[in-house]
Amino acid sequence: MEIKEIRSGFVAEVTGRNREILADRDGDVVKKALLAHSVVIMRGMELAPREQVALTRLLGPPEVVTDLRNHHPDSTDILVIKNAGTTPVVGNTHWHSDRSFLPEPTRFTVLRADVVPDQGGDTLFADMTAAHRELDEEWRSMLTGAEAVHSYDTIARTRSRVHDTPLEQGYARKYPPTVHPLVRAHPESGTPALYLNELCMAALHRPDRVPVTVGVAELHAYATQERFVHRHHWNPGDVVVWDNARVLHRASDLPPGLSRVLHRTTTAGVAPRAPQEG
Repeated sequence: MEIKEIRSGFVAEVTGRNREILADRDGDVVKKALLAHSVVIMRGMELAPREQVALTRLLGPPEVVTDLRNHHPDSTDILVIKNAGTTPVVGNTHWHSDRSFLPEPTRFTVLRADVVPDQGGDTLFADMTAAHRELDEEWRSMLTGAEAVHSYDTIARTRSRVHDTPLEQGYARKYPPTVHPLVRAHPESGTPALYLNELCMAALHRPDRVPVTVGVAELHAYATQERFVHRHHWNPGDVVVWDNARVLHRASDLPPGLSRVLHRTTTAGVAPRAPQEG
């Protein structure tokens, strides 16, 4: 297998096989690609459920699927994401990093396309390393050392509205608000990246009380400009792996009546840390 760069330091495609992906044979290539890129794409290669779980385990400890009504019949480590599911996905059209409301958020996400529509349902990725690198000096000075409050509240309220169910009881105790650095160091390289989430970021502040005059919405609008974005159009069997430490993602709109089914596994991560100064 070979690594073909699509966008420098951002997106790569792993090529060279025309059959199934085997974790113990191909996992090292995927891991190598993820060290240098935020998004890794594999096209036209079969990934069986057991191999998806095995590949995920090579990247980190798998997260438990809490939505047991929509887990894969062959594995409770795989979440089946479908637009007509028992509990439809909520918030996936907003720019987000998976589960940033946790003190130790999701690190890697592995997504395999099972059924894809003829139109719509693409996944868009925004490069938070480039967005940080291209900050102007005023914003860079203001945002360095800043922190953001990440809250589960918007997700809980949106789920209640979409599913037409009562608000989830006890979510504030189960997922209390957590504070993460606004600029996050990549866990392996230390490279800085913006750490954002339209669904979870509730407020910005600085511990030294210097005012943060840029708003949450304004910051997201900057970081998701077209120049930072890569769009992936799915084909059946595509596998995409991304690093939530340095990328935002969202789904494009899906026209009514079309089906989209994806198989998702994720790994647990570590608490985000700010880059070392100097």
